[in-house]
Amino acid sequence: MRRLTISFLIAVFAITALSAQDLDKILNDHYKASAQDKISKITSTTMNGKLVFMGMETGVTIYQARPLKFRLEAEIMGSKMIQTYNGTTGWTYMPGMGVTEPREMGTDELKGVINQANIDSPLWDYKDKGNKVELLGTSEDGSANMIKLTTAEGDEITIYISRETSLMSKIITIQMAQGMENEIETELKDYKVVEGIPTAHYMGSKMGGQVISAVTFESIEYNRTLDDSLFGMPVIE
Repeated sequence: MRRLTISFLIAVFAITALSAQDLDKILNDHYKASAQDKISKITSTTMNGKLVFMGMETGVTIYQARPLKFRLEAEIMGSKMIQTYNGTTGWTYMPGMGVTEPREMGTDELKGVINQANIDSPLWDYKDKGNKVELLGTSEDGSANMIKLTTAEGDEITIYISRETSLMSKIITIQMAQGMENEIETELKDYKVVEGIPTAHYMGSKMGGQVISAVTFESIEYNRTLDDSLFGMPVIE
C-alpha cells in the first residue's frame, strides 16, 4: 500500500509539473505572438469605429492611457454617452438612459472599466500583480487553450488563447448588474497588424447567449499625446 501511495504521489507531481510546463509555453507563445515587448512601450491608444448597442449603430471612440486610464464616447438615442476612468475613480454619463448628470461608478461597474483600461494582455506580469493562473484545458471545439486568471481581489477571468495563432480569442468575466451575477463572453477577432502589433479589430460581447454590444474598429493609433482631462469626470457642455 505504501508503494502504491508513493507511486500515486509521484504520478500526481509529474502531471502537475507537466501542466506547469505546458502553461509556461502557452504564455510565452502568447506574449511573443501578441508582441508584448512592443505593447509594453505603448503609452496610449486611440480607437475609432462602429458600435452596435441595443440594436442601434453609432460611432465610438475609445481612449486608453497608462496607468489604467480609459474613456469611451458614443452617441446613443441622439445624445452623447461617456464613460471615463482616471486610475482611481470612474464616471458614467448616459442621458439617453436616464443618467443626466455624470455619476460616479460603483465597485462592480469599475471592475469592467478597469479591465478595458488595461493596455497589456491581462496575462502579462500576472505574478507581479498578485494574480494567479491555471490551465483549464482546451475548449470544446479544440481551437483554444483555456486559462483561468484569478485576480488578487479574487475575481476570476477565463481567457481563451487560440492554439493556431497564440492570440486571445475570447474572454469570459462575471459582472454584477442589478444585484445579479452575469457571465459576459467577449469575442476578439479580425486581428490586423498595427505598428508591428497584432490588434483585434472586432470585439463582441454576449450575455446569456445574446449579443449585447459589438465594436468594429476602423482605425487604431498608438502613442498619441492625450490630455489627462479626458479621463476625469465628464464635462457637459
